[in-house]
Amino acid sequence: GLDLDHDDPALWNLSRPEAVRAIHALDVAAGADAVLTNTFGGNRVWLARFGRSGDVAALNRRAAELARDAAGPDRLVIGSIGPTAALDGDALREQAGILAESGVDAIVFETCQDWQASDMAAAVHVGLPLIASFLAVPDGARDELRRLEDLGVSVVGINCAPGCAATLDPLRQLRQWTDLPLWVKPSAGLPAGPFEAPARFAEAVPQWLKLGVRFVGGCCGATEAHVAAVRAACYAEETGGRRQ
Repeated sequence: GLDLDHDDPALWNLSRPEAVRAIHALDVAAGADAVLTNTFGGNRVWLARFGRSGDVAALNRRAAELARDAAGPDRLVIGSIGPTAALDGDALREQAGILAESGVDAIVFETCQDWQASDMAAAVHVGLPLIASFLAVPDGARDELRRLEDLGVSVVGINCAPGCAATLDPLRQLRQWTDLPLWVKPSAGLPAGPFEAPARFAEAVPQWLKLGVRFVGGCCGATEAHVAAVRAACYAEETGGRRQ
């Protein structure tokens, strides 16, 4: 029911909280060890398009609460911050600060391009682990990764790649240039593109683990079925004598 021309997913934390909680609960039931807050665009710059920049605090607090309700005390809640406020340090710090105060366990900067990830990490000081996730490995990635390491980023990776196969070369590049744990979150299907089945995610798990991936999830189009498939594949790797 989401109309992206007139609404934003983050606004559903306030207008449709039960729907957001239900999605988190489905992922947890499917075996997720972590859930991301529904806050990708939850900053005052992005929300100003809807005249809702004044709702930043309430929206991010509610998002963290909904994610924690579903995750419980034994799973991670990761605060999601997209690149829409990357050029506005005050808006970025505001959102990250609210998420940290609301009890998230870590912050992920998602879908970053070029040098956005290190610029965002440099602007945020919340005393939590930071994750930098690229849309594509940037030009000058070696220098970008060195800067992220110097800033204390704990995990780096890729998200929103169009399918599992599209993640492999970028992950190999990242592994070549950093020893940090890797993160991967491919898209299962964009509105204009083909759909990637849960079984395809499961098939990619052994390759990801060999490359040093320690966080596996799904981006656009992924459902609890993809989570369940990944969980089963990871379990199969563990019980097969290749515990990760």
